[in-house]
Amino acid sequence: MASVWVVDSNCFIHVGSMAPSGFLTDLKKILESDDSTLYVTPGVHGEIKTVRFQRWPGQPNLLEEIRDLVITVTIDEAEVKALAQQIGEKASPQDVDLSLMILGSKLAHEGHKVTLVSDDFKMTTTGEKVNLNFETCPPSTFLQRLADSGDAGQRTRMRSLSRRVRAAEMRYAISRAGQYDIQAKLTWMVDSLLSSRIALTEDVEDTLEPDESKLIAGLIRSIRGERVKKSTLNKLGSLPEICAPVSKLDEHLSNLSSDGSSDDIKTAYDSTIELMSEVLETTGIGLAPLDEELAELAHRAMSGNLYRMESALGILAKMSGNLKLSRLHLSRALSIATLIDDIGAEMRAMHQLGLLALGAKNWNRAAMLFETADRQSQTIGANRLGHLVLAGISRHIDGDEELAKAHINSARSIVSDDKSEATDILTSTGNSLLAIDCPGLAIELLDEAMECAIEEGRNDKLEMLAEMLLLANTAMSEKEQIQYKGLRALIDRLNALSDDASKEFKTQISQIDKKAEQLSKPLDQTWNEWQSASKLIPKDSQLTIVRIDEDESGRVLLVSHHPEIGAIGLWLPEGGIEAAPGSTIEIHESRIKVAPPTDILRDIHNIRGIVAVENPEAISFIAKTDEIIEEKL
Repeated sequence: MASVWVVDSNCFIHVGSMAPSGFLTDLKKILESDDSTLYVTPGVHGEIKTVRFQRWPGQPNLLEEIRDLVITVTIDEAEVKALAQQIGEKASPQDVDLSLMILGSKLAHEGHKVTLVSDDFKMTTTGEKVNLNFETCPPSTFLQRLADSGDAGQRTRMRSLSRRVRAAEMRYAISRAGQYDIQAKLTWMVDSLLSSRIALTEDVEDTLEPDESKLIAGLIRSIRGERVKKSTLNKLGSLPEICAPVSKLDEHLSNLSSDGSSDDIKTAYDSTIELMSEVLETTGIGLAPLDEELAELAHRAMSGNLYRMESALGILAKMSGNLKLSRLHLSRALSIATLIDDIGAEMRAMHQLGLLALGAKNWNRAAMLFETADRQSQTIGANRLGHLVLAGISRHIDGDEELAKAHINSARSIVSDDKSEATDILTSTGNSLLAIDCPGLAIELLDEAMECAIEEGRNDKLEMLAEMLLLANTAMSEKEQIQYKGLRALIDRLNALSDDASKEFKTQISQIDKKAEQLSKPLDQTWNEWQSASKLIPKDSQLTIVRIDEDESGRVLLVSHHPEIGAIGLWLPEGGIEAAPGSTIEIHESRIKVAPPTDILRDIHNIRGIVAVENPEAISFIAKTDEIIEEKL
């Protein structure tokens, strides 16, 4: 099991005063080889922000140097207060230490092997008192354990640093001998060191795959129609036949997304729900007579298929504009993903739930979801950029500027490593923000995507990005511009442009701004008589939905964008629209009327005119379905 280290500020202070200049290189290589991770909370940033590497040339700031090596997780203030009350005011550590203890407990409950690194013995005693399920060790033992995982050179350097830190810890403990009984602390320090040495001599690795895991793997192969050993089939008994119906789910999803788009999301959702119900009933009837152990094997084997189905239902519900239902399905998908030992599945579900929280303007919940997705992406080596950027945006809007900057700084190094990939991820993330009616946020990321595309010569992306930026500009209201004030300065940290690229970027943005200004003026012509839709909207041309505004009576103003017309509102007094931002609209053989918008509607929605459709049944809402199974992050 990989080690997770939750590190307090005292450890970093020791390292800052004693570590040689090659320390970070050794640390990074050891963490990578040992599949280990360092965690802190934002309070640690505050406590070490002035610490410097004293023995390094130029004495650089420690926090800036280590920022990319640590994962920062915010702990809710209410949780800190609750733990303080549980421990007792006199015995309770400081708030930053409490936040680290809570983080350690959370990571332990997620199934990680967690060690809290601190020379504050109170964190050990109080952690044991309230049963937080992590072990503790002083910084010197932490460095010794890192040394044990390194190569010969790394071991020598890390052990030397560990000895210097241990001497400092002992001197400090002895200096406090007149203030409290130091015997227990000294015993703990020695025991932590001895335990690390004993662990090296024990061979705890079990090379035999558990029989249960073999059975689950065999049952999954059976569901997929693959060959399974006869001995495994004999042990599985009737489970292959009982679980076989879940194979229909992936087949259904494949058919659902094969055309790339759908003009009837409601039917797609209903048919998916019907099949899901049928499969659950059939397998439930088969599993009911079996004992708990066999039923558990079956549920774990089927969970991958069920996860994909719930995830797809969540995306379909979002496409139909029902965000509450979407959240329910995606929450179920996340719950099921915990059964399949697939961190990637959990990560994707977390990210989608984070987007829904953003759309609901629940900034704190969104940040926590994206931060969790980021931690999971690091575990499996997936690209972190989308999670980090959205976590940074969420923290900024929620008022946590320090953590927002930390996320964006980490994202910046990823962008600089591969700007071509960054172009694709930032474009996809911007498109996701448009789909939840957050054009003001989308603009910031699409700007950065365009910068990267220009630097990488991705001319294939520039025209599409220009169109997306034009759409986002016309969709953004004055209220959004005020709400996201200051975000531009934060997101600008993502990428640094060369002078030549900066000139081309300014030219592109200037052209977009000019077109946006032209398309913000009222339509040249309106009419009160029914006329062909092609008089306003070119034949076989599509409108893209940017917002759906429904009043208390269920009447809908559907705000849409056309690259040549700009933003227009479709007035649909009967309501009942099942669509979402990002879907497209086609009007088939129906006449329309066009009226100028009122001043209020123009200010709120930035529309040029209001269109009434004579035959609302002639309207088709088309959604992309090629990402229903799993959206790329």
